[in-house]
Amino acid sequence: MNDREILAAIAEVAREHVGLRGTLSPAQRLVEDLDLDSIKALTLAVEVENRFRVAIDPDSEASIVTVGDLVRVVREKLDDAG
Repeated sequence: MNDREILAAIAEVAREHVGLRGTLSPAQRLVEDLDLDSIKALTLAVEVENRFRVAIDPDSEASIVTVGDLVRVVREKLDDAG
């Protein structure tokens, strides 16, 4: 799965579970640009884990600031599992 496919799947999850509208870009910051509060950020994280069947560990979570960071972490987890 490439980054574009991961981004599209994350956008789908975000629309469905946290009500985000519009397109997502890798440069968007989760809190500042997407206005995710702690509950929505947690919901997004859990639903992304469910969608991709990966577990995002706390160290990786701490490094996620942008949508692109989330894509990178998911890709790394998928690569590790594959």
